[in-house]
Amino acid sequence: MSRSNDGKEQLKEILDRPEYQAYEQESQTASQRLLDVVAQWVKELLETWFPNFQVSDSAINGWIYFFGFIGIGILLFLFIKVMGRLSSEKKLSQKRTFSVTSDLAWSSEKHVEEADARAADGQFSEAARHVFLGMLLDFDARGLVEVKTWKTNGDYEKELQDSDHTLVADFSFLAKIFDQITYGNRTLQKEEFAEFRFRAFQWMDQEGRKDA
Repeated sequence: MSRSNDGKEQLKEILDRPEYQAYEQESQTASQRLLDVVAQWVKELLETWFPNFQVSDSAINGWIYFFGFIGIGILLFLFIKVMGRLSSEKKLSQKRTFSVTSDLAWSSEKHVEEADARAADGQFSEAARHVFLGMLLDFDARGLVEVKTWKTNGDYEKELQDSDHTLVADFSFLAKIFDQITYGNRTLQKEEFAEFRFRAFQWMDQEGRKDA
């Protein structure tokens, strides 16, 4: 108990010091000055728009606090939404690319053939997935990356930074869409798939692709 009392006494002594009191007063004065400036601006604005409208200073201060709280709430909501989206994209990027062993067993050419078959049936998201896997296997055959079941698209992007950095920008674009359609809820339309296919095929070896 004595230590607790000693702590309270020390805290009280600090709070009672002149320099702390001066700091508190200065902080309150600065805040009050800012509030007065904003209140005066709002009052002049209202008087300009509504010459016959009379409003007290206390009412204006109340409005400022009210809309200030609303503004803070909106900013907090937007911050949470942005952080949630970033967290979701981060989780997607950490998913393994070849999650099914059979996908890794296929050749690049077989994935391309499957992609064309899926696209013909209107399954553009699944078609894009096979295009991407075929592209990665093509990169593996050319020694640009080393395909492994445990790797993510982030791992392959790092390998491309060293083997051929000119592919990185397009690969990053395609990888993001691949993650969204494979592990997220995105569905590709025909036009989106056409762009996806074109951007993937332009980097694939001639023997590993068909005419775009």
